Amino acid sequence: MKPAASTEEQDALARLSRTQGPASLGAAVLSLIAQWDTGSTASRALRAAWNSETQGTPNAEAIDADVALLSAATRLPCLEALLQRVRRGSKDDRRALLQATRRVMAARSPTPPIYRLLWLAMRRQLGERPPAADLPAASNDLTDLPTPMRSHIAVVTAHLSRLVPGAAGSGDRDGAAWYALVLERLMPQAAAMPNWPDGDALAHALLEVQTLPWMLRPVLVRAWVDAASQVGPRIGLLPTAADALRLVAGLLDSPLPPELARRYTEPAWGP
Repeated sequence: MKPAASTEEQDALARLSRTQGPASLGAAVLSLIAQWDTGSTASRALRAAWNSETQGTPNAEAIDADVALLSAATRLPCLEALLQRVRRGSKDDRRALLQATRRVMAARSPTPPIYRLLWLAMRRQLGERPPAADLPAASNDLTDLPTPMRSHIAVVTAHLSRLVPGAAGSGDRDGAAWYALVLERLMPQAAAMPNWPDGDALAHALLEVQTLPWMLRPVLVRAWVDAASQVGPRIGLLPTAADALRLVAGLLDSPLPPELARRYTEPAWGP
């Protein structure tokens, strides 16, 4: 269950809700990206990249300070709301923001696994057309899928294993246990976890998984979330794990399972 927002956070959200214009919206989005991997304070390299991209934006520092007040429950919904506004702008503004985002993300080396999902989600939310879905399946059992599709799901699951259940040092023991549980349920004959996919392999696999019939997508998301609740820490999904699952559900145009949706506070912002 998400904690109640503090008065400071509520005030910050109210100010961010009034953000308009490509420069200010870009500063807010880039601030969220720069602060994502480090909680409330960006690393020196990310800070330098953010400063470079937002110089000349008069209210950038005030926006950045408000972003620092956001909790895990509001961070990702706030980013999505901001991107909806950016999407209403010109194609040139959207392209410029994506280019700036790539430069800020590149300031972290190696690239954090959450950044790969954020990048793909941003491209999608800013107008990239998804592949067409396959015809409705006669079964809602993922074990009936053809072998190539199962392999693509395994690649996406391998990437998510670096973030889910999201414990410190994610991707090792808990991530491998989560991957094994997911694959045991979906693909009893699945092989051991493959090497962590790079950005190109993840993007290719997601494009294929995005062609799943509509009715099968929530089944897959539910399998990921259910396995995380069994393998993760007793306190429940950690913020990074929840964000990863929300991002991939969005990429699949799948509704969130209720226990995942309850973790977030959706901003009631107008256009």
